[in-house]
Amino acid sequence: MPDDMDIGGQQTSRDPAQQGAVPAAGGRVRAALRVPHLALEVLPVVAFFAVLTAVRFAILASGAVELSGDEAHYWEWSRRLDWCYYSKPPGVACLIRMGTLLFGNTELGVRFMSPVLSVLSSLVLYYLGKRLYDRKTGLAAALLLQAVPLFSAFGMGMTPDAPLIFFWLLSLYFLHRAWSSGAASDWLLLAVSLGLGLLSKYAIIFLYIPAVLLLVTTRQGRQRLRTVWPYLSMVLSFAFFAPVILWNSQHSWVMFRHDLGHVRVARGWTFSPWTALDFLGGQLAVVTPILAVLMVYLLIRRRREDPFSFWLTIPILAGFLVKSFQGRVNANWPLIAWLAAIPPLAGFLVHHYHTLTINQKRWVSAGLMIPAVGTLFLHLPFIALSIPWPQNANPLDKLIGWRQLGNEVTQLVRQADKPLFIFSDYYMTASELAFYTEGRPTTYCANLGRRMNQYDIWPGFDGLRGYDAIFVTAKSAAHPDLAAAFERLEDHPIDIRDRFGHVIKTFTVYRCHGFKGMPQKAPTHY
Repeated sequence: MPDDMDIGGQQTSRDPAQQGAVPAAGGRVRAALRVPHLALEVLPVVAFFAVLTAVRFAILASGAVELSGDEAHYWEWSRRLDWCYYSKPPGVACLIRMGTLLFGNTELGVRFMSPVLSVLSSLVLYYLGKRLYDRKTGLAAALLLQAVPLFSAFGMGMTPDAPLIFFWLLSLYFLHRAWSSGAASDWLLLAVSLGLGLLSKYAIIFLYIPAVLLLVTTRQGRQRLRTVWPYLSMVLSFAFFAPVILWNSQHSWVMFRHDLGHVRVARGWTFSPWTALDFLGGQLAVVTPILAVLMVYLLIRRRREDPFSFWLTIPILAGFLVKSFQGRVNANWPLIAWLAAIPPLAGFLVHHYHTLTINQKRWVSAGLMIPAVGTLFLHLPFIALSIPWPQNANPLDKLIGWRQLGNEVTQLVRQADKPLFIFSDYYMTASELAFYTEGRPTTYCANLGRRMNQYDIWPGFDGLRGYDAIFVTAKSAAHPDLAAAFERLEDHPIDIRDRFGHVIKTFTVYRCHGFKGMPQKAPTHY
């Protein structure tokens, strides 16, 4: 309709005074209408995250879901803050320390920062999606991050992947700003984000090569490479990692030795198509087949319109696929690669879902419902705990029973008539005992033929000769070195049961009398 026609199609006055008044009034009306419309979009999302975070905090505060072995071990790290540890940089230990300072040495204290980082990750993804597409896409992307169990699980548990996801997304956001505008401040913020990511889990280094590919293959990226800022950003980000390098140089490079062994590179290069099939199956399982295929399709289909998402996803997935032909790739390793694929998926759902056929809508809806249901059960652990699962079938077996074991050990400690120490042959068991035994004592991990762990770096128990001890193992027979190290052993088998009386863990607890010393063994592998 022409500007000088009214609703009925009649010619309107062209008086300049009226011409100035109508647009101003119309602008005010449109602005007033936009505010409620924006509130209708944003407020439900804000309410969702408020409820989600409250539910997570309530579950963690209840203590119904106990610490996993890894979480307990990272809590042990937080009691001895350092620049690095045997297998990871210090980020997770610092975050746990922050939580325990607020809420004490409790499950909530250990995991407090995981729901916080999860919400912040969705917030960053909202802004990234908004930059790549629009506000609605950003809101949908923020919600999708919480719908996929692969990502939402890290809103409930404190591992290095929780800060890795956050700093990866934050780095994507600043990289897009730097790539788009070339502002020096964005390159510097990118350096800080990458640097903090390196201190969390240095898997964030997988972002560097895709970022270079983005800069090299796009016109505006090549323009940025003609300035000093991309190079300075990379150098500054690695400066954050310098304390980790220094620590490793003083500890025989154990973190790098561990990771080379963990990714099975140290044993040499082999070719195994079966591990590649296992990798593909694992990705389809954790992301769900429909979403995984749809995201890859959208990234390839829209690679010209959205090169950013393409280059920050496909090369990483391709790299892990190539690695999978050499050896097994754990299903969670490539999780960071999928983060840049979420905004294109969100944009498709927001703007193109309505154009699909009925059958296509059913497939896409199923692809969304399957992970959403999995995430729902993840946030309702009381349901899983209320089911009388067959033996070894309870999905929460690794997260229950440790408090009971700690109570059993506590009773033995109370009965002791002389000083004793507590140790195990497995680092997770030693860490769980440290957390769940009364008084949270210092525990130790004996090397009876295992790979190296953090306990080998900390002071051992060889100086406690003459003490009694409590040794906890999942093995049924005592190791010869254990028997030789003490004057006398008394074994106490302990069955850890769920609320229905089903055995979920079995340990042998040895009451060890008169420690004579134990020869120190070098770790057999890393």
